Amino acid sequence: MLENLDFAMSSAAAGILLLMIVHFAAIRPVSRKTVSAMVFGLGALGIVVGSSMVFLHDFPSLSLVHVSIFAFAPLMIAWGMLELFEDDFKVQNWQIAFAVFSIASHYLTAIHPVFGTVCHFTNIMIYCYLFYITVSTHSHDLVEARCKFRFWFMGVAAIDGIIFTSLHTAYGDNLPFTLQLFKNASILGLVVIFAYWALKVREHVWALPQNAEMKRPENLSPAENALLVRLQESMQNNIWRQEGLTIRKLAENLNAPEHRLRKVINQGLGYRNFAHFVNEHRIEAACEVLADPVKADVPVITIAYEVGYGSLGPFNRAFREIVGESPTEYRRRLFSHA
Repeated sequence: MLENLDFAMSSAAAGILLLMIVHFAAIRPVSRKTVSAMVFGLGALGIVVGSSMVFLHDFPSLSLVHVSIFAFAPLMIAWGMLELFEDDFKVQNWQIAFAVFSIASHYLTAIHPVFGTVCHFTNIMIYCYLFYITVSTHSHDLVEARCKFRFWFMGVAAIDGIIFTSLHTAYGDNLPFTLQLFKNASILGLVVIFAYWALKVREHVWALPQNAEMKRPENLSPAENALLVRLQESMQNNIWRQEGLTIRKLAENLNAPEHRLRKVINQGLGYRNFAHFVNEHRIEAACEVLADPVKADVPVITIAYEVGYGSLGPFNRAFREIVGESPTEYRRRLFSHA
């Protein structure tokens, strides 16, 4: 009976994922968000199917299929989730290098057993990185329909990935049946919850990032409109210069509930990310200083401190993301044309 239950859970998870992938493929217009949801679904489907097809290792001609599933599935899950829940997510060169190394280690397991340990370790690192991003960035999300969901869903999914990859490292393909049953139950639970959430929400999650597509001040209540006015006054008074400013601190300063402030910034001003909202004000002020010939000798790090950054690194990253070049390059370009 337990074996039938295990098979039923795997089949149910696979069926829901297939339906979800078809649903996202049918959404128009196609966006990076819907594509990332499909990639996540395919990665999760790979884990479900691959876990049920360990017998492929007994067939040399098909074992490559099994290896490929587990080489790409964790990367697809991580990329899909990061792309879906992070509006400004950009793949870095080191991430591409790590992905190539991880995939290669899976295919090299046939050459030496040590690569089996390496590929499990890289998968654990993928899930650890996903958990780190979950904890470190969720507070910046202004899209109410996904803010709380992303925190616990990504966190639980990452922890599950770490636990079950560690168990497979210890047991190989001979995972005890009770643990296999628990694994499939956990996957099914996450799949059902994600499918319910993804099919329930639409506009605020699948819309294009930032500003115009989300600006809906007419949907704000009178209390929210009043908060919007106070927020704009506060930003004009340079509250964004406070180092370490968070949405919680800003809400406390405005004597407003945090969830209401999120909605006001999101639907009243069109921002989907709090850090981007604050950074735009800071970088605009920094550009004015950098373009001022009288302040040409002011060090870049001093300007970073003045506009609210605690160190040079975050300032440089935010500046390059918004302006497209570093502060030094920006200043040099302006003065070279003077």
